[in-house]
Amino acid sequence: MISRAVSWWREERRARVRQDRGGALPRHGRPPGPFEAVGPFARAVYAKEMLEALRDRRTLLVMILLPALVVPLATLGIPYLQQRQQRVLQTATPAVAIVGQDDGLLRLARTTRLIQPVRASDPLRALRERRVLAVVRLPSQMEAVIARSGQVRVGIQYDASDPESTAARDKVVDLIARYSREVVVRRLQARHLNPADLLPVLVDERNVATQRQLSGLLLAGILPFFIAMLAVVGGMSVAVDLAAGEKERGTLESLLVAPPRREAIVLGKFLAVLTASMGAVIIVVLSMMLSLRWGYPYLLASAGKLDISLPVGTAVVLLGIALLFAALVSAVQLAVSIYARSPREAQQYVTPLYFMIVLPALAVQFISELGGRGWVYLLPVLNTFFAFRELLLGTVNWGHLLLTSLSCLLYAAVVLKVAIALFSREAVIFRT
Repeated sequence: MISRAVSWWREERRARVRQDRGGALPRHGRPPGPFEAVGPFARAVYAKEMLEALRDRRTLLVMILLPALVVPLATLGIPYLQQRQQRVLQTATPAVAIVGQDDGLLRLARTTRLIQPVRASDPLRALRERRVLAVVRLPSQMEAVIARSGQVRVGIQYDASDPESTAARDKVVDLIARYSREVVVRRLQARHLNPADLLPVLVDERNVATQRQLSGLLLAGILPFFIAMLAVVGGMSVAVDLAAGEKERGTLESLLVAPPRREAIVLGKFLAVLTASMGAVIIVVLSMMLSLRWGYPYLLASAGKLDISLPVGTAVVLLGIALLFAALVSAVQLAVSIYARSPREAQQYVTPLYFMIVLPALAVQFISELGGRGWVYLLPVLNTFFAFRELLLGTVNWGHLLLTSLSCLLYAAVVLKVAIALFSREAVIFRT
């Protein structure tokens, strides 16, 4: 049955080719060029695929609603919760079990209110049950040893898996450091020495980074990650549906016997996937910039003075690089969808692609020392995120941007050529 269908399809295709060749020449009396033969059909396929994609609510959800809602929640909600937790830990007065006796240390604890000293019959059990957040063990005759200019060792027990216990440990360390400084001052005064003699050099720190540079560092840490994520997710459902989905529905054969050439069909489908992917990227950039610009100062006190903005020129270049990156991602997704037998198989192939792209976006900020090497900007995926980082930090190297653009364009063209080759093979199209 399948062999008969393939034979019928080939005969119909040959008949249409003979009919097209026997038709009238276009105007100016010359045969059509490559673009004239492909361009109109590619636009028609693109319009048809985009119309079907926009009718699908999943496409609108992934391309518009997902970045518009998730990105502000992630960029504002997570830092707000983190800052809130830090504020709670800093202002809280944790209960700390004291084992031993030192009136001077306990008096300083009550004065500074760093910790709340308590007594417990079983300190370790109280720590495990979180009735106290740390245990301080003072050596016997601590005050007498210190009075004789001796040195003592104080033990601290805490639960490193509990953030509150870790914060309590930090406050205990701060308390002991203050107490040690007081003892040092008393000892020096008893010997008629100036405590300032112990600090012959003082440090005067001044941050020369502008608020614009700090905001660029903030954007460089989060914006490339969301661009990478939505570049993949935005076009994933469209790419899976345009080839593997049509195989499953049985509508691909009717498209193959239509007048458009294989190149025009693949190009039209590729443009549809690219539009969905780039649409999600644009929504990501807009929603993130609006949320950071207007929401950050209200939710985060530390960001009140940051100039969170993106110059028009930087935004244009950023979106241009993102377009080439999205073209590469869209071409890979479409080629995978053409090769797959069904949407489920295509989804299984595309899912690893998500991690292969998102993980480098996270790793770039930890391998920033590679940003000055030219060969990095020839590597697929990594070159894009290093280029994003340069743009957002304001350290633009136009040679790096040119290498990134040309390499992304080359890789996208090669993968698109592979997709066309796969689409031209009946063994791939009629895989079952």
